[in-house]
Amino acid sequence: MLRTWIILLAFVFSVTAFADTRQLLDELDNAIAKRDQFFKEKEGRIEHLKDLVSHETEHRAILKTLDALYEEYYVFQFDSAMTYADRGIELATKYNDSHYTELFNIHKAEILAIGGLYVEAKEHLDRLDTLNIDQQMLFRYYITAFHIYSYWSSYTHDTPYSTRYWGKAKEYLGQGMNYLDVDNPLYDYYKGEYYVYIKSDPMKARQHYQNVVSHGNPNSRVYAMACYALAGNYLNTDHDQKQYEQYLIMAVLADLRCCTRETVAMKILATILFEKGLDDVERAETYINISMEDAKFYNNRLRILEISRTLTQIMNTYQVMIEKQNRHLRYSVLFISLLLVALFVTAYYIYRQNRKLHSRRRELAVSNSQLTSLNGQLSESNERQAQLNAQLHKLNDKLVDTNRLREGLASIYIDLCAKYIDKLNKYQTLVKRKIKANQAQELLQTFSSTRISEEDAATFLTRFDKAFLELYPTFVDEFNGLLKPEGRIEQKSPNTFNTELRTYALIRLGVKNTADIAGLLFLSSQTIYNCRSIIKNKALNKETFDEDVQKLCTVIN
Repeated sequence: MLRTWIILLAFVFSVTAFADTRQLLDELDNAIAKRDQFFKEKEGRIEHLKDLVSHETEHRAILKTLDALYEEYYVFQFDSAMTYADRGIELATKYNDSHYTELFNIHKAEILAIGGLYVEAKEHLDRLDTLNIDQQMLFRYYITAFHIYSYWSSYTHDTPYSTRYWGKAKEYLGQGMNYLDVDNPLYDYYKGEYYVYIKSDPMKARQHYQNVVSHGNPNSRVYAMACYALAGNYLNTDHDQKQYEQYLIMAVLADLRCCTRETVAMKILATILFEKGLDDVERAETYINISMEDAKFYNNRLRILEISRTLTQIMNTYQVMIEKQNRHLRYSVLFISLLLVALFVTAYYIYRQNRKLHSRRRELAVSNSQLTSLNGQLSESNERQAQLNAQLHKLNDKLVDTNRLREGLASIYIDLCAKYIDKLNKYQTLVKRKIKANQAQELLQTFSSTRISEEDAATFLTRFDKAFLELYPTFVDEFNGLLKPEGRIEQKSPNTFNTELRTYALIRLGVKNTADIAGLLFLSSQTIYNCRSIIKNKALNKETFDEDVQKLCTVIN
């Protein structure tokens, strides 16, 4: 079970990493589409600096602007960077400015090293007196020497000199770290280089590279360098191909945004994508062409040579892939041909079987038409029977409901009669007792009291309300439907009527005479007359109101 979970988690992480890589590649394609915009912004900054140089009169300001122009051209265009390094040396020497003389000699050594002129680059560095320059310049001096010998070592990688040059590169890197200021924007990057090449501690180096990526500007050269270093770190330390590819893409993105045209990241990315197969061939071709275009624009002959070799390797690999695919296609065509032969044989067999089936189908069609006719007749009969059954069920349900209501009303009637018989017996017993006791006057007072009649009336009305609602449960809603909205009657309690509702309940039962209604409700005729007049004035249709009331609840629910 544990092994299954581990495989599942590995699959999820690999799918997530694949999605992240594809997302970064899409972002890279969008950045490539904006290359012209990035170049225009870069050229705008350069033109502004050139304009400053032409208008400056003070040599120190001119040297400062020349330094800025060199930095703009350093990884953008080789010849222009060389030109401004030479102009800086010339002007600084003319005015005997030691700071800028040292700085532009270091610049000249940097650009010569990029161009593969390592001996000349070293000569420019050797012109500097390391005993008389400041700490910041010493750091530049040693880091430039580190770059010169590391490039030299890479260039002579297949010769006995490579190890010797690499040893000197590490020696200069170690010396340069003594002069690295913590406030230097390159601090974490070169700390990472130090831990990789001097201390052989890739995990410590990774922390410093990550600091650059976490806090640095994604559009800066140092950000691109840190991403490129992290890519190599993950590949060499963890053999993590996904992280390697993702940081490599991030490095290419940063190079594009800061218009770096002296770069190897895109060439490597193109090679990786090409090796993956045909799905990424178009991207790989686009990237390698951009790399070649950048190398030509930068005018770095060594880089052009490297990319040309890579292009040859890519084309050879592509040729092998094409031949492999052609073999697969030949096998596929042969297999499809065999399938076609089998298909023709099968089709002929099916044709013969279909002819046999055709005659049988005609016979079955006649039988089916007869059965269809009989089924239609049977369906009609079933439908009629179903309708009759449904009507019968409805009638049965209504009959059951009617019987239930009648039983309920009979129960109420019997109960009311029983109570009045019991009450008469009690009155008879009371009369006998009072007469025997010679209490005629007290008996007269008892029967003169209205309390007994009021109790009887209340009992009758309560029972009437209950019985009527049992018989006509929707009476109140339907009755209010005959009235105007503002005149509708609300019950104080669900099972109790007021005088108006009782009056029209009796009218619904067929008691139309006002005097009869008054007698049944224990009220005066005038009261009932006034009640009927008030309610009729609230009716939607006064002329037929009483007739409309008699038609209410014609269907008992």
